[in-house]
Amino acid sequence: MDVYVTYRCNLRCTHCFVGDNLSTAQSFSYESLTQLVTEAQRCWHTEEITFLGGEPTLYPRIADAVRLVQRQGLRARLVTNGLHGFRAFVDGFDGPHPPVVGVSIDGSNAETHDAVRGRRAFERLIANIAHARQRGYQLFGITSLSRANAHDAVDILRLCERLGLGWVNVHYVSNRGFATPDMVLSISEWQRLTEDIEERSAALAIDIRLERTFVPAQGHRRSCAVRSHDNLLFLPDGRVFQCPMFIDVPDAHSYTWSGSSLAGRPGSRTETGLCSATSSVHCPALRHVNPHLHTAVAEAGLEMSCVLEKTRLSRELVIDDH
Repeated sequence: MDVYVTYRCNLRCTHCFVGDNLSTAQSFSYESLTQLVTEAQRCWHTEEITFLGGEPTLYPRIADAVRLVQRQGLRARLVTNGLHGFRAFVDGFDGPHPPVVGVSIDGSNAETHDAVRGRRAFERLIANIAHARQRGYQLFGITSLSRANAHDAVDILRLCERLGLGWVNVHYVSNRGFATPDMVLSISEWQRLTEDIEERSAALAIDIRLERTFVPAQGHRRSCAVRSHDNLLFLPDGRVFQCPMFIDVPDAHSYTWSGSSLAGRPGSRTETGLCSATSSVHCPALRHVNPHLHTAVAEAGLEMSCVLEKTRLSRELVIDDH
């Protein structure tokens, strides 16, 4: 379960799929969050809760939220931009054990990373990663690749290895939120890039978890977060999705969270309704997010795998590992 505890953020990253919602700075009330964690443990068989944003470490009670999850016997994770909010969290957290933390790394150097995330973001990120590791934190990397940083992909992986991160998730940027269609890598560009990553990363001593994205028809597990009903994504405005690809599609959320209960939303235009129809490219969201790419995938005789499906370069499939 993913909980976006706040839309507040100190960055405006060029590929952020949350987009203009960041300007609202809306956040969960702590009472609502407490009820949500309680329901997750008691009713939904949840095993892990990941806190995101915005920037989750800017949520005033993020340390309390992590401790709350741990007291319920669940695993807690954070996904952060690694700046001053994260540094303050690391210095102030006094729970029984720190959460696993994913840090966003979009360049192997300041020039590339800062072009995506903002001035001086890189130097502060690197310093704070080192600080967190000294405090005993288990960290993993998240890199989101577009035309802005695809040239740097392998060097980003090398940097993650040097930083001592446990693994790194490699994401394909699609045009949601702030990301524009011209930022999105074409099918052939992404296929060449993933082939290059696989070939050149063989010598790296780090676990790489890669979105294949464009795959031969029926040549993959054919998972779908909406059809399998195994993923919930709670936003601060009360919308609840099963798949992050639908976040820009008007009124597509499957549920609403009232602050105390989860209510389903019937209708053919919700993600549940949209995913009930057969898609020629497997991913039912692609037609609504990027119709041009949908056509290109179909014409190439390929399918688009679930955005939550990744392949470990050791060939072990990973589902819903952010």
